[in-house]
Amino acid sequence: MEQLTWGILLAAYLFVGGLAGGAYIVGALADLFGKGKCKVVSKSGVYVSLVSIIMGLVFLVLDLGRFEVDPLSPLNAYINFPTSIMSVGTWIITGFTVVSLVTAVIWFFEGNSLVRKLVEVVGIVLGLSTAAYTGILLSFARGRPFWTSPFIPWTFVISGTLTGLALALLLIPIIALLMPRFFEEFKELFDNREEYAGMLSESQRYIVSLIIIELVLVVIELGTSHADTSVLTSGTLAMMFIGYVILGLLVPLGIAYYLTKLDSRETSSTILFSLSGFVLVLLGGFLLRYVILTAGQMIA
Repeated sequence: MEQLTWGILLAAYLFVGGLAGGAYIVGALADLFGKGKCKVVSKSGVYVSLVSIIMGLVFLVLDLGRFEVDPLSPLNAYINFPTSIMSVGTWIITGFTVVSLVTAVIWFFEGNSLVRKLVEVVGIVLGLSTAAYTGILLSFARGRPFWTSPFIPWTFVISGTLTGLALALLLIPIIALLMPRFFEEFKELFDNREEYAGMLSESQRYIVSLIIIELVLVVIELGTSHADTSVLTSGTLAMMFIGYVILGLLVPLGIAYYLTKLDSRETSSTILFSLSGFVLVLLGGFLLRYVILTAGQMIA
């Protein structure tokens, strides 16, 4: 097997980078079109986005492995704009980080809603670009035919939105329990189990739609790839790829279908199954990045 240049740190960067873009898109759209009913989800999405993009930058710096030798070396990525895809991506991510921070500050201090929504419109474009860039970055690697698929960036965008939505909803009870004084609205929503369960039930249709789109993109990707994808279906990565499909997509899809049949009064079951599904979606999102990153380095 060919020696792997990029491993788990870069996979983690691709995961949280896409998640950050997706979470911001979810939070911004909930604010712009939720008619004031999705305030907590909007806040959660933006907070998830900010923390995730900062984590992604940390993973990237650690993966480069030059911080101790030359702490200023990451600044070189800004120099070759717009001729270098790395430089273009760096500016996009920087802009997105700033917008995400500004939006989070406005939300936290309950600033002007019109200014916030204007910032969010810009943030949606940058969030979409950030999620797509995590896939486009791979396509510019030379001699890696598996990564040249035009469907990988779109798969990462959909997966980023799916995982961003999952973590934004999963974070609500975590914040409510750990920091109730700073985030009273999170606590109020979580304490009202019926309202929170209703929100989770409503979110399942979006979860289902995103999972189905991601499944279709993955199937198309495998079916149209000019590279030998047997490493994913029957080779060394088969177990991990099958785990991604089953645990990260099919089981959450089954949970979502089960919740549509569940009695609306079963709030505890709705919350438990929903949160379990969200955890599996997050696991699947990471496995997707790791499998694609590793397969691209193994397939000649």
